[in-house]
Amino acid sequence: MADFIDDAIASAEVTMEQSLKQENLYICKLTSRHGTMTRNIEMGAGSAPPSLGNVIYYYAVRAQEISSYDDLLEWADELEHDLNDPKTMPNFKQLVSDKTDLRLLLGEQNYQEMLTALEISQAITNAMD
Repeated sequence: MADFIDDAIASAEVTMEQSLKQENLYICKLTSRHGTMTRNIEMGAGSAPPSLGNVIYYYAVRAQEISSYDDLLEWADELEHDLNDPKTMPNFKQLVSDKTDLRLLLGEQNYQEMLTALEISQAITNAMD
């Protein structure tokens, strides 16, 4: 896992408990000195259970995605989501909730440092391509 993800986990003292809800679907409860975040994580058939680092990285990328839009309309327009689709609003709200919960789990400063490091990491990767 990327050092900045490991650093965020260590700084916030994040731990994860997981239990198998059904085949390939895990309930993951992330706990830190700042808060708690519980999510259902679906893994591909035959995949190992989710790791703490991968879960944090996944939600960091989701937080980064939703942060680049001002509102539902901009998000839906940019990503070509149909506002009449009954799944559009719940999907947007889940992204916002994921961002908020990750920020609360990690603490504000730690969250901001992790997202900055994520952007730098992505820029370096893109420059090398």
